[in-house]
Amino acid sequence: MSLKAGCSVLVVTAALAGAPRAQPQHTPEVLYVKAARLITDVDKAPVSPGAVVITDGVVTAAGANLPMPAGAHQIDLGPLTILPSLVDAHTHLAARPPTPQPGRPMPLNSPAYAALGAQKSVDRALRLGVAAMRVLGTADFLDVAIAQAVDDGTIPGPHVIPAAHPLSIPGGHDDFAPLPYTLQVDNLYDPLHGYVSSPADAEKAVQLQIKFGARVIKLMASGGVGSPLDSPADPNLTLEEMRAAVEQAHMHHLKAAAHAENLQSVMDAMKAGVDSIEHGSELSQEAVDYMKSHHVVYVPTVHVATSFASETRTSAPGAPGSSSYSQYKAKLLGETHVAAFTLALKSGVTMAAGSDNGYPPSSTGVIAEIVSDVEHGMTPRQALEAATLNSAALLGLDKLGTLAPGMEGDLIAVEGDPLADIHAIEKVRFVVFKGKVVTDRSERERRTEARE
Repeated sequence: MSLKAGCSVLVVTAALAGAPRAQPQHTPEVLYVKAARLITDVDKAPVSPGAVVITDGVVTAAGANLPMPAGAHQIDLGPLTILPSLVDAHTHLAARPPTPQPGRPMPLNSPAYAALGAQKSVDRALRLGVAAMRVLGTADFLDVAIAQAVDDGTIPGPHVIPAAHPLSIPGGHDDFAPLPYTLQVDNLYDPLHGYVSSPADAEKAVQLQIKFGARVIKLMASGGVGSPLDSPADPNLTLEEMRAAVEQAHMHHLKAAAHAENLQSVMDAMKAGVDSIEHGSELSQEAVDYMKSHHVVYVPTVHVATSFASETRTSAPGAPGSSSYSQYKAKLLGETHVAAFTLALKSGVTMAAGSDNGYPPSSTGVIAEIVSDVEHGMTPRQALEAATLNSAALLGLDKLGTLAPGMEGDLIAVEGDPLADIHAIEKVRFVVFKGKVVTDRSERERRTEARE
């Protein structure tokens, strides 16, 4: 080969080496789910039959008589009803202490053990059809860690909105440690751990929760049922402390939620500017009118309140609410809580659905709340609206709550029509989260298992 020819080869080779390499073409992951009935939005009429198309985790079509896209993975759910996934506006994480074992030392209830229980909580919630949950308070920034682990794919779970440490007074609703006065507690009862005794403390406590990952601020405006030392009839945080806390939260574009059981704490929390009232076991017409005029969302947690007051409710020894004092407090609140919920419902207050639950193995979480809401006066449509549209809006998740193009690819399928019979929501047979099937208890799956 001549020198001239060799130079030409070198020039061509160099040009090819410098050319950009062709990138492999992305093949969209398309899921096509159809069923006998589709509810795209609980405020709209269902279509029958209906289908949803989810492309790369995002809804691209939803409605009647949709053609199946080429290359899509088809799932036919037969007689089931498809509807948007649920959103739980008030949860906690499983914090049950380790169970003592015969012949072994007393087990250590450590943050690491709590994290393992919390991981189970979010996994169970997801498999029940919960696409997002607002965790209103944990110790040791546990909920922040769980939210991060879900976000980066370390563990499965729904969207988690963490509050970190709630703001409380020493001896208030977040104080579960009846410690002797001889114990040094200066490193416990401080703003980092959410304990406040002044507006300055409240301001610092919010700043620290946000610094370490909180995405909502929880205020213990009153005492409560599950805690060992206080009373739901007692206000805890002052109006000035809550104002300082809410101002800091809103400066950082976060919402503030107030646990408030008695009327004074409800009114003080709303005057401080909170975005939601949790529980609200005592309300007046003035209070519900204020809620409506100031766009405060009410999260009534009816199921936990009425089950706490029930003679049949039992708690594991050492768990919140297991003491006789907690049972006594719960019974006192039972009648006022239902009356408050009824008043708010008749007055047209915007409500979101919260289970106030840690999703232990025996629980159905927000599903039980939806059913209880209907048993105490809501229509099925109102209860489902609270658990989809309203809860998603309260959490600031604008891609959840409906099945429409551009929304996140989350759905559930149930036996029956939940708009006609709310108990259908207790029969979740199929769950999709971000375009991935996470639960399949449908007849289709049972037939497949039988063939195998």
